[in-house]
This record gives sequence, structure tokens and C-alpha cells, in this order.
Amino acid sequence: MTQADPKTAISEELEKDSPDWQLIERLSRSIVDDDPRTVRFTVDAGHIQRLGVELVGKQGTAVSELIKNAYDADATQVELNFSGQGRKGGMLVISDNGVGMTDQVIRSSWMRISTTDKADNPVSPLYGRPRAGKKGIGRFAVQRLGKRLELETKPRGSEWGYRVSFEWDESFAAGRDLSDVFNAIDKFEKDPEDQGTTLKIIGLRDAWSESAIKKIWRSVMLLQPPFPLAKPSTKQSSKRRSDPGFSVTIDNVSQANHAKSFSIEDTFLSLAVVEIAASIDDEGVAKAHLKSKKLDIDETFALEDRFKLVGPTTFSTRYFIYATQYLGGMSQADAARMGREYGGIRIYRNGFRVLPYGEANDDWLRFDADSARRVLLVPAGNQNFFGQVDLDGDRNPLLEETSSREGLIENGAFFELRDFVRQIIDWATKRVAAARSRKQTAGQRNFVPQPKKPSQIIDALAKKSQVGGTSKGAEAKDSASDENSFEAARDEARRYEEAVELREAASLEYEQMLRLLASLGLSISVFGHEVKGSQDSMRAQLTLLEKRLTKIESPQAKDILQKSHDNIRKAAERIFDIGGYIAGLMSSTESRKLSTLSVVGAVDRFEEHFSEYLSNQSVELMKNIQPQNLRTTKMHASEFDSVLLNFLTNSMKSMKRAKVSPRRVRIDARLEGKYAVLGFEDNGTGIADDDRDRAFDAFFTTTINSDEDGVAGPGTGLGLKIVSDIAETYGGEVSFVAPSDGYKCRIEFKLLADEGIV
Repeated sequence: MTQADPKTAISEELEKDSPDWQLIERLSRSIVDDDPRTVRFTVDAGHIQRLGVELVGKQGTAVSELIKNAYDADATQVELNFSGQGRKGGMLVISDNGVGMTDQVIRSSWMRISTTDKADNPVSPLYGRPRAGKKGIGRFAVQRLGKRLELETKPRGSEWGYRVSFEWDESFAAGRDLSDVFNAIDKFEKDPEDQGTTLKIIGLRDAWSESAIKKIWRSVMLLQPPFPLAKPSTKQSSKRRSDPGFSVTIDNVSQANHAKSFSIEDTFLSLAVVEIAASIDDEGVAKAHLKSKKLDIDETFALEDRFKLVGPTTFSTRYFIYATQYLGGMSQADAARMGREYGGIRIYRNGFRVLPYGEANDDWLRFDADSARRVLLVPAGNQNFFGQVDLDGDRNPLLEETSSREGLIENGAFFELRDFVRQIIDWATKRVAAARSRKQTAGQRNFVPQPKKPSQIIDALAKKSQVGGTSKGAEAKDSASDENSFEAARDEARRYEEAVELREAASLEYEQMLRLLASLGLSISVFGHEVKGSQDSMRAQLTLLEKRLTKIESPQAKDILQKSHDNIRKAAERIFDIGGYIAGLMSSTESRKLSTLSVVGAVDRFEEHFSEYLSNQSVELMKNIQPQNLRTTKMHASEFDSVLLNFLTNSMKSMKRAKVSPRRVRIDARLEGKYAVLGFEDNGTGIADDDRDRAFDAFFTTTINSDEDGVAGPGTGLGLKIVSDIAETYGGEVSFVAPSDGYKCRIEFKLLADEGIV
């Protein structure tokens, strides 16, 4: 009858003293569902099973979600107690002292799938904590863990508490409509001061071994950021209390007591070689700071790329190198084990960890993959780092967790975040490798490893001799070991002496060439002054000659002499340009005073001196200097001019070899963090990969005895070496980088900028 005439059945049920409201609701739904004008979605009760298993796939993730729920409820303590957990079918009780749930909250939040409650109320009511989740599916973690749940909750300040039981496997069976599954809610009296929620999970689906519980402890200890970072951007109310903190107890062992055995701060983090801190600001500008007492490094770095999708965030990590000299007495095996166990860079969102980033089997930054392929030769696997990225729901809205709580949605913002962290790590590890005189990449050419100093060798031997005592049975073995150690030390000392001798020989050769150039510079200085002094006289004679040409009557003779006159004038002007430039260089060199230089002014002056030469050589010069007020740190003007001249002469040789037309040169400059960067590029032959690093070595040249013009001249092999020395003197470097479209070679000269514009 109910199927044939649901309206009649509803009327009859309503006339009863105690109507079956569940039946009425079900019959009403059948009437609505039979409406030929509309259709709607319905949910199979078995979907709850799939949500529990598929959305919360791992038991560790499930426990973490339930701990987060306690945190969201303003709990200061949460207790986990297992019984019979060594096999399937055991029990887990999770209790907290949070604010609890009223019956209305149970109905509107706990019993509602994908509720918006946490999105609508992003901070907790009592302490203003940022909510750890907002999709409303954390309750399915309970279904993932066990077959049955007994929920007991005591809302803060209320005289009533509530109990609800859930039979996940029996009640939520496939083929049944989810709306037809009802769970009884029991009301009981309680003290208004008594508050909190207890989840009794019965019939555990998995056995919990000691190693599994150890993993839970590891997850708990790393659930919140180990390092203090930026606080989430939530608006705190003056009515909210000061947050007293949050702790976890598992099987009567408190988090504080477990932290003593965990003790990564003393036993692991103190071994770090360097500390790296980085951030992205509101404009997408990324900067990093590298600090190491062990290597005497304290530097900052700014990335060229802009990260506008990520939003403001911070990143911090410790970097470990598992070499004896950095381990402070801990064995390499123990240090490496801790690196494998605790290493990795984790992501935290709203103060809680996002799995699986930083887990042993997770390589989200592709460290292990690149190390295996030897893209990087420096120690840069996941076990070499212990760090965290700090995200906030308000500041980083595009970086959102997946429904399964297993990672972030991999969109453009996520890939940008990964690129940001990876670029910082690559820069930092290479800088550390350089400080340690280690090869950085497989493509790094002409690298010569630095031998250990004799003092380091002696220290290593002394440390080895102090480790442990020697038993009589081991005396012969130790004696042989000592002999081998001293032999190795002798060989290392010889290699060091040979390296020192080679450096001294190279230094002497370099000094001899510099003395030769210094002597030559005196002659050039005289030449420059003489040329400058003869300019007026030569120009007057040329003007007089031009007047006399007008009096010659023979057109043929006049034409021949006029061409000769014009050629002489062009040659003279070229000599005057070079002479004036040399005189200007020598004049600025005579002053020992250092001063900041306008990059625009220096480049414009350089162009003015060589405009005639560039025109005669059919060279198109492009300039782009931003900002216009860019200035260098205090330096000699002649040094900056010599950099430009070296770049120009090298470009002229390259473009002539390439026989290109038109010849193009581009000069640009920019502010990069605390550095002024000058770029110089041309459309010549480019530079061979084998020559990129050798080009800055003393006496390396590809143009000895070549027939070049007067400005470009033959190569001495010292031009770029001097440029490199100038850059290093003023805190920078010089390098070949990828050229712009239309150009074949680009070299960048970096030095510190004037502090007034940084």
C-alpha cells in the first residue's frame, strides 16, 4: 500500500498518537522522487565505506586527522590509548579536552558530509587557532580505522552531553539509501565544567605493531612545525584567550617525555652545516639567507623569477653533510640513519603538516632523482635536509589540500612553490660546495679539487688515535692501520705542497705580466696626453688644407686630394677618440679615491667615445638600463671602463669571425637584490662550452697573433681574468649566461650596488 499510495500512508501515519516520522520522511521522498518534472542526486549508504578507505587511505593519516580535529576544538590535550592493537579487531580510544559538540553541531557538522563549517568559521572560538581543515571529511578517518564508533561529547558550559553509535559495516551497507540510515543520539547529564570529546573506535581494521605506533609518534612530533615561522594571518579577537599549547599522549606516554627520546634538536639538528631561510613577499619577490658558522658564510641571494601564484610564504631548512669533520663526534652511520629517518622538507598549512611531503619515500623536490642521475654532484638528497615550508589558507589560497588529505592540489601555484624551494636549495648547496672546494655539477669544467691542508690531516690523525682504547689482541691490526694512515697523510701533504707550488708559479707568471702591463700603461698614458695635446694643431692643419683645396682648379686633382683629406680626417678622429678615452682612463686612475658610479653615465660615456668606431665597424648598439638611477658600490671609474672595453673588443673579434651583418651589440643593466648586474651580448660566433670556464683563466686566449683592427687587437689572455678579479674585488662575479633572442653570446658582470638604492 505504501508503494502504491504513499500519500494515503502518510495521512494514516499522521493520525497516530506516535507517528513514525522516519517512515513519513521516506514516503515523502518517494513522492518527490516520482515527480516527472524534476530529478535529483541520491547517495548510496555504501559510499561512506568508499569515502573512508579512498579519502583517508593510510592509518597514520587517519590518526593525524583526528588529532587535528581535537586541535580545532581548542583542546590542550589529546590522549590515544590502544588495547589489543597487536592484531586486527583491537580498540583505540581518542579523548580530548576541547569545547565538545552540542546536539546542533552534531547534526549540522558531524553528520553532514563536506560541511562548510570550517570554511565559514576559519578559526577556533576559544583560542583563535586557524582550523586545520575545511572540507568536513575528517570524520571518515574514524571509519577508516575501525568497524564501529562510539562517540561521546561534552559541550563546554552545557549541563548535557551526547552519545552516538555508528555501525559502519552493518548500517552503511551498499544498496541502501544513505538517508535511510539513522543513528540514535542519547542525551545525558554532566557537570557544566566538564568538556571534551571521546572517540571509541572498536574493531580496528589493521594491526598496530610497535613500528606502526612509532611512526604515529614521528607524525605527532612533526605534525606542527619544528621551527617557528610566520604566524598565520588570522584576525585575533581581544576576547579570545591566550593559547596554552597542545600536547599528545599515546598509551600513557606524554609528548614531552617522548620528545626526550626524539631529541632531534640535540642529536640531529645541531649537526647541520648551514641554515637556509627564504621567503616570497607580496610582490612575488623571492630572497634567501645562507648562514654557516662552520664554513664562515653569511650571504643573501635574490631570485630573478617572480612567484606571483604562490603568495607570501616562508621556507626554512637545515643542511647536513655526513662527513666526519661536520658530525661533532657522532658516527657517520648514526648521522646518516637519523637523516634517513627525520630528513626531508615538509609542508605545513595553517600550522599543521600536509602529508606526504618530507616522508622517506616522497621526493617532491626531485632531490633523490637528480642525485641518482648525477645532475648535482653536491650532497643534496632528501636525507641532507630538515626543513619546512609554511603556508596559510588566507595568504596562499591557491595552495589547497586534496580531499584525501594526501598532498596539495597540483596546480600552477604548487609547481611554482616547488620551483621556488628547489632554486633556493640549488643555489645554497652550490655555494656550500664552492666554500668546501668541491665540484658542484657534472658539467663544471676545469675543476681541480683542493687537497687538504697539513693541519687538517694532522687533526684527523689525532682524532682517530683518540677514539677508544687498544686491546692487546688488536695491537697488530692497529699498528698496520696507523702505518696506512700515516702513509695516506704523507701522500696528501705532498699533493698539497705540489698544489701550492703550482699556484705560486702561476702567480709569478701573472705578476710578471701585470708588471709588463703596468710599464706599458705608463707609455700609453704618455701617448694619451700627447695625442690630446696635438689635437688642436692637427685639426687646424686639416682645416687649412681644406681651404687650400678650394683653390685648386683641376677637378680631377681636387677630387683625389679631397678623398685623401677625408681619409686623413677620419683616421685622425679615430686616434683622437682613442687618445681621449685613454687620457680619461689615466686621469681617473691617478686618483686613489673610490666613488659610486652611475651605470647610465658610464655606459653613455663609453658609447660617446666609441661612437665613431662603432659606426665605421657597422655595429648597431642597443642599451637598456633599469633603473636609471642604478649605481655601483664605491670603485675606480677606470675599472668599470676597462670592463666595458674588454667586452667590446671580445665582441668585435667574435662578430668579425662570424662575418655577420648587421653586427649587433646590446648593453643592459639591472638591480638584482644587492647587486648591480651589467649584461653585454653580441651576435658573433658565441663561446664554446669547453671555453666557458677557461675564459677567465690567466693567459687563455683564442686570438693570439690574429690580424685585428687597432681597437680589438690581439688577445693577451688577461682581459677576462682582470674583469673577473674586478668583480670579485667588489663582492661579485662574472659569468657567461644564456643570451637573448637574436644574440649568440652573453656575459654578465655582477658587483655590489650602491647601498642607497638597494
